[in-house]
Amino acid sequence: MKTVHIVILVVIAVAIGILISSIGDLSTYDTINSAKAKPGKFLHIIAKLDTTQGKKIEYDALKNPNYLSFHIVDSLGGKAKVVYLKGQPPTDMVKSERMVLKGKMTDSAFLCDDILIKCPSKYTDSKAKISTASK
Repeated sequence: MKTVHIVILVVIAVAIGILISSIGDLSTYDTINSAKAKPGKFLHIIAKLDTTQGKKIEYDALKNPNYLSFHIVDSLGGKAKVVYLKGQPPTDMVKSERMVLKGKMTDSAFLCDDILIKCPSKYTDSKAKISTASK
């Protein structure tokens, strides 16, 4: 066998190894109820802030600046408590229409590693300008 063939086989084997290892990193969006069925697995959840029945954002910068706790509800009505141990609440978290939360579900709460805020306000203003300009 020529050395060129051996090199090509090695490159193909490495490419297959990279593809197989990256499949484990792919994640889909889960509901809160399906996340509760997968404790300890890294998940993405789309939800909004749950402010019903006096549920508030728990954050005290003087007591513990790295502890944030709040409640979420998803589009199917599933509810959960979220604990974020990486700092203060994201800007405009209360105004956000929905959030993408990345982390792991435990028995008591969703331990969040990252919070992405989806705020429609930047799109709403541009739509209003376009509609008034076209009139």
